[in-house]
Amino acid sequence: MQTDKIKAPEGHSVHHVTCPHDCPDSCSMLVTRDDSTGRAVRIEGDPTHPITRGYLCNKVNHYLDFVYNDNRVLYPHKRVGPKGPGARFERISWDEALDTITGNFKHVIDVYGSEAVQPYSYSGTMGMVGYWTMDSRFWNKMEAAGLIQSICIFAAMWAGLHTYGMAHPNMSVHEAAEEADLMILWGANLVSTGVHAIPFIREAKERGMKLVVIDPRVTRTTMMADWHIQPRPGTDAALALGMMKVIVDRGLHDLEFLKEQTNGWEALLETELPKYPLERVAEITGLTTAEIEKFALEYASTKKSYIRANYGLNRHQNAGQMCRSILVLPCITGAWRESCGGACFGNLEEMWLRWDLDKLHRTDLGTRKRSINMVQLGRALSDHIDAEGKTMDPPIKSLFVYNSDPANCAPNTNNVRKGLMRDDLFVAVHETFWTDTCLYADIVIPADTQLERTDMVATYGNWYYTMNRPVIEPLGESVRNSELFRMLAQRMGYVEEGDNAFTQTDEEIIRDVMFDEGKHNPLMEGITYEDILKDGFVRANTDSERRNFLKNGWPTDSGKIDIWCEKLKEEGINPLPSYVPEIEGQEDPKRKDYPLQVLSSAAHYFIGDSFQSVPRLQAMMSRPTVELNPEDAKARGIEDGDLCCMYNDRGETYAYAVIIDGLLPGVCSTQKQFKGSNTPNGVNINALNSEMLTDFGTSPTFYSCLVEIKKASEDMRKQTLLKEWGGLQGYIRKWREDPRNDGIEATDDEIIAFAKEQHPGVFG
Repeated sequence: MQTDKIKAPEGHSVHHVTCPHDCPDSCSMLVTRDDSTGRAVRIEGDPTHPITRGYLCNKVNHYLDFVYNDNRVLYPHKRVGPKGPGARFERISWDEALDTITGNFKHVIDVYGSEAVQPYSYSGTMGMVGYWTMDSRFWNKMEAAGLIQSICIFAAMWAGLHTYGMAHPNMSVHEAAEEADLMILWGANLVSTGVHAIPFIREAKERGMKLVVIDPRVTRTTMMADWHIQPRPGTDAALALGMMKVIVDRGLHDLEFLKEQTNGWEALLETELPKYPLERVAEITGLTTAEIEKFALEYASTKKSYIRANYGLNRHQNAGQMCRSILVLPCITGAWRESCGGACFGNLEEMWLRWDLDKLHRTDLGTRKRSINMVQLGRALSDHIDAEGKTMDPPIKSLFVYNSDPANCAPNTNNVRKGLMRDDLFVAVHETFWTDTCLYADIVIPADTQLERTDMVATYGNWYYTMNRPVIEPLGESVRNSELFRMLAQRMGYVEEGDNAFTQTDEEIIRDVMFDEGKHNPLMEGITYEDILKDGFVRANTDSERRNFLKNGWPTDSGKIDIWCEKLKEEGINPLPSYVPEIEGQEDPKRKDYPLQVLSSAAHYFIGDSFQSVPRLQAMMSRPTVELNPEDAKARGIEDGDLCCMYNDRGETYAYAVIIDGLLPGVCSTQKQFKGSNTPNGVNINALNSEMLTDFGTSPTFYSCLVEIKKASEDMRKQTLLKEWGGLQGYIRKWREDPRNDGIEATDDEIIAFAKEQHPGVFG
């Protein structure tokens, strides 16, 4: 999609692209192509996009290093030799790869049944077509096993659906910042995970908006806050409910709003809030009574308040009720009456789920006979247990992985890797890079990047849909997701005359299902496909009269905001927002043996597994780290920079200590999903996580993880440094490449002597 938004040098052209990665911003990008070579040579933010504003994050600024990368899978390969770390592969043709994969599918279906074929995918791309269109049709037609894709947002999503239905504030955090008096970033480190909100927030602070950031950690975002509040992890529901009690006790609540717009408000005020006096909330959260009261009164002082929570909160075992409690706060003050008011974790439910999903996925093609939860892949592969807790007969015999790296991203990764090592399990992986999961595959086939495909992204952190057209030809023999499943469907005999399920082009899918001009999706009222082609993006129609929830009612069973949720009651869960102590959290007796709660949060330089193959970003991240409070570090004899072992009864991993003043005692923090093969013992923090699910929403409990930390042994430290440096020859090379040594003349022998002097435990 060529554009004239910036002037291209002679012999070049500029094209609009949208960032496909799992981030709330979904930036609008401009890519300059050298038309003589067909190679992309420059990438920059779109200056005309109201959110992107002409700049990109530190990750996507390196997107060309992502595309043109030595670690890309460019051709089909088959494994030769054993599975696992050190696995070797040889190149094969696409015909051989497709014949091997579909031959296995047909064999498994004939012998065991189609339910023994298990797809596994998530957010390697957030493009609507690449994420869940042609693949869904293929698996439905096969009647393969289903996958509950709950690894990221489900607890927060279901908290929102159980409370408001498919409804969100009319303004994103960026737009709300222009009007709000008070903004609360609750568990949201937007400097690292949604940076395009930051200029809007800074401008708002300059005009007088107050910014409160709630986070047990010290982050790049807490440093810009007017007020940083640090409750203990997993206690946020108690804080929110304690705030509500203060507001109601002071008579500062909007009673008319509660009566008009909510269901169950009386029970909340009369039976639930009395359980949260200031003294009890202070004991639970670790905050002072004065701090809690002050915060409650600050929140009640204006209806022009906006709460932007983030999905880290969703990864505690008690996350469902925690998220519900936070989301109910604006009902108490009536903040929903203001155009900039309300609370949300983003707007994914509306932006993604308002399509005609039956038409998109073609659910008429077949019925999925059983499902696993992607969070519990380890127990599914190793213990043969499905999502309902039943023994799977037959077990999974064929696993097809795409858009994901389960060897690193799934909880209890030791169990996942154990299952992947099964001799009777066939594994195929469609990947852009050689991930750790590829090492367990029988067949690896090459996937493309966003510069090589057509797709549309429905942003989940603002109200813009963005369009993508290919800029370059696919590198090597890489193939986009949708085309791969067309190819597989053809070989499986699924293409039928008169049915376009597997013959629709990507553009036809977007035109047919998504741009219905509001017939199915009110956000698309008055918007045409040509509108998004014009600029490469279009804002959803949040002003649709069908979205006037205050006037027309809320999209819930009761037609009101369900403070009391009957569906939760039917599941045996408190129908009112409530606080329950977290399993493997601050009040768990298990803390006697494992006293530190580890929060595995998003890395500043990566998005999950994405971008870990970009050398410059890997160099910036350098190595896995664990942040520790000074008191906790001192008690364990750990100093800044020490290699440490984090462990519990499920496993261990290693990271380098970073001592952080201000981090809560009893809490530590490390990067989520760090590539296992880049860690000292080959597995990341997920080796220490369980496959336990949240109170409701079937989400993972990555943050409900208790550990102990100790200084690594000298032998492990030595092995790790030798691995990092690649022995003495690697040390010599790195010494010569270090810019600090520019102009210093030294022989190899002199550098070796220096190495032995500086690191006697390693090279002595």
